[in-house]
Amino acid sequence: MVAPSLIADHLRDDILSLRFEQGEPLREISISERFGASRRSVREALLMLAQEGVVTHEKHRGARVRQFMTNDVIDLYAARAVLEGTGARACLDAPDHALDAVMVSLADLRRAAAEGQNSSRHATADVQFHASVIALAGSPLLDRFFASIRSQMTFAIRLLQRREVVAGWHHEDALRDHVLIAEALLRRDPETALAAVLEHISVNEQVLRGIASAGA
Repeated sequence: MVAPSLIADHLRDDILSLRFEQGEPLREISISERFGASRRSVREALLMLAQEGVVTHEKHRGARVRQFMTNDVIDLYAARAVLEGTGARACLDAPDHALDAVMVSLADLRRAAAEGQNSSRHATADVQFHASVIALAGSPLLDRFFASIRSQMTFAIRLLQRREVVAGWHHEDALRDHVLIAEALLRRDPETALAAVLEHISVNEQVLRGIASAGA
């Protein structure tokens, strides 16, 4: 018997790898046949992904890949601003090991971007960088809340990456904001770090709003 968590892991990877398009139906029968699993296990897996925010359920229509609407983008990025802004403000008193974690995350992001800008690994490294910024606050509650929206954020970043590649952006363009944030944090300059974080979030929110409006 295939565990629902294993099915969810594979489907999540498919979604975050953009093998499915936004709004694409996720048919229980097809998924059941693919994994040799029961319909019940498939439903449980889809429920897990719905709780993560990358799948939606509609009455009489079943499960679909999340379709970001403008209000969804506003909500997600407002949460990001609060979480990451709190982390940036905390850099003055953050322990050295927490700042070291930011630099390690930046180095990993740089390697991932060089390997392939439009990739799940790049998106995962990007999200981990932002997680390390939030961790500067030293708040387990904030860390847990971020974990609850992590898949949504990764999906959003994958959509942004695809748009950047189409627009001809180089991976160094995408890294520039992260470097500015990390440098300000390392200097323990909360004002500059906060401004850099909020600017980065605002710019990306506007691009994602455009994607949502276009239904792409």
